Amino acid sequence: MAPSSAPRPSSDGAAFTVRDARPADTDAFMPVIALADPLVPDPFGLARDVLASPPMPPLSHDRSLALVAEDDATGTLIGALLGGPPKWLFTHPGIDRLPLLERLVGRMGMINGMAVHPGHRRRGVAAALIDAAEQRFTRARYGLMTVNHEPALDDFYRHHGYTIGDALLVHLPQQRLIGMTTDNTRMSAKPLHPAVRLADVPGAPHQVITGLVPGASLPADAVFDGTRLRY
Repeated sequence: MAPSSAPRPSSDGAAFTVRDARPADTDAFMPVIALADPLVPDPFGLARDVLASPPMPPLSHDRSLALVAEDDATGTLIGALLGGPPKWLFTHPGIDRLPLLERLVGRMGMINGMAVHPGHRRRGVAAALIDAAEQRFTRARYGLMTVNHEPALDDFYRHHGYTIGDALLVHLPQQRLIGMTTDNTRMSAKPLHPAVRLADVPGAPHQVITGLVPGASLPADAVFDGTRLRY
């Protein structure tokens, strides 16, 4: 049986439940999650394959997480969230060894899309989906949650503990850094484990995420020389 949360009262007094998405939810899930990127036709088309697969740990569908918010009174799907490993990890030139990729994929999660039906917004549904996703990634021993979002959502994600930025810099073993930048959107991050933190490093253009994988823990005297970390 797929895990689910206890019913949660919304701001208008109605209750909803956050639970794992099931194959039977596909037809309702797809138009709701598409609201997260309305200018792109079928922006999360791969979600169909995720929902068609059987439930599997460590998340709802192996390394993917598909959650829905369901109105308790009507059974209507009113919110959807899709998460998993950041896709950029698989193509980044700085991740040149399979063991390193496997470690990062198991430690860094990303909310790929989240949306709430327009008629049910401002009821706490989005907050409940975010909270449930973070709990699931934390239980699966991930160290960091990331999200790529529009600047209009800065306050929402800041309220939920995310550091808002235009790029991610991740500390790797052997004093290396890898980065991911965006043009018109934000790339924000939130540690899920006490060993993971965002550090200010002299010379680095952005805060550095450290402690994510073994052998990558920044000392206090670390500096960035424009090419690599020095310590």
